Amino acid sequence: MRSTARLAALTLAGCLLSGCGTVSAANLKAAVNTATHTLHQITKTPASTASLHWISEPEAGISPWLRAIAQAHHTIEVNDYLLTDSRLIQALRQAAQRGVTVQVIIDGKPYGDASAVRQTRAAFAGSRVHLKLAPPRFEGAYAYDHAKYLVVDPETSHGLAILGSANGTASAFTGYNLEDDFETTAPSVVGALHQVFTADWQNRLAGLAPRGTLVLSPGAEPQLLALLASPGPVAVMTEELGSAQSLYAALMTHRSAARVLVPASLSTEGRIYATALAAAGVQIRTLQSPYVHAKLIVTKTRTFVGSQNFSVVSFNDNREVGLITRAARIHAQALAWFNAEWVRATPWGHTAPISSGASGSSSGTLPYLADGDTMTQVQTLWGKPASISHDVYRGTPETVWHYSAGTVYFEHGLVSYVQRS
Repeated sequence: MRSTARLAALTLAGCLLSGCGTVSAANLKAAVNTATHTLHQITKTPASTASLHWISEPEAGISPWLRAIAQAHHTIEVNDYLLTDSRLIQALRQAAQRGVTVQVIIDGKPYGDASAVRQTRAAFAGSRVHLKLAPPRFEGAYAYDHAKYLVVDPETSHGLAILGSANGTASAFTGYNLEDDFETTAPSVVGALHQVFTADWQNRLAGLAPRGTLVLSPGAEPQLLALLASPGPVAVMTEELGSAQSLYAALMTHRSAARVLVPASLSTEGRIYATALAAAGVQIRTLQSPYVHAKLIVTKTRTFVGSQNFSVVSFNDNREVGLITRAARIHAQALAWFNAEWVRATPWGHTAPISSGASGSSSGTLPYLADGDTMTQVQTLWGKPASISHDVYRGTPETVWHYSAGTVYFEHGLVSYVQRS
């Protein structure tokens, strides 16, 4: 399976470099023209005013989310791909206890991490929080629920929302990850997120109305393509480089005016795409720590923050949400944040080795693992373990992942101890 995926990535990378495939200059121009009107409509949203605020991690910590939950009077709606942070869970339980209607959607089948679902269910058991697993099962439903947003009192004059890249996990709030989010009181954004949440909660299609405000997946590719193809420099932070041919073609038109920051633990396929982009003149850099989980695009005049990674699955198959703004204040903050991380990052070399995706080949450079990280997070950062065993420590069953770089111990699906070789 891995060799097949690698071959597909190599083929696409070759097409990106040679111009083969469906993304010719004419096709790219036509696709951008089709999306530009929608992009202009989205960035006319009142979220371009002072009602929008920039949040970045590790600077902000969990405080914005806890403040939002504490101020709720009537309703809290949470959609998180992963929700395991004990402080966030406790705040939601307390809000429900004081009479706030709390509804939570999590993905019911997070990639390689079913233990996170069991943990969330156990954490809310016995509380007044209403929990729902996604995705819904009907024709036209999305494949994974990868969205990350919180909506407070959406049908009141003091409604508030937070959306972006941060899951409800300890790694998002404790300095382990780079994350970016928007907090807003703009009624258009709060209302659009409420519409999406309500549709997903009721197992029905979200409809077209929220797309006038949000960058909503499935179906986000045209807006993001138009954003990347707009004139001027472009800066991108993304956790993944997957199959996204049209967006890579748009990035290549900027040549060295395009900068892309990715995690050092990029997958095999991601490294192939990065090499192709670098060969076309795009500046690529990798960051070892914090882990790049942010999803950010900054163009000459616009800023995008959301949950979408660079892949057609993220654009066209998953439930994802994002927002584009023209707010000058946000643009300046986001660009300054990007630049601060960019100067710390390592430039990509055209001869950069392609990782096999397996762990342990470079024990001294593997990222830090924090207690409480999920199996998915460990696999993302260290790759697949060489072997797996099981043990019991002080009466508690453990799952043990063995790497040449060390050993990772899990209790209840979460990291309890890391021993490096």
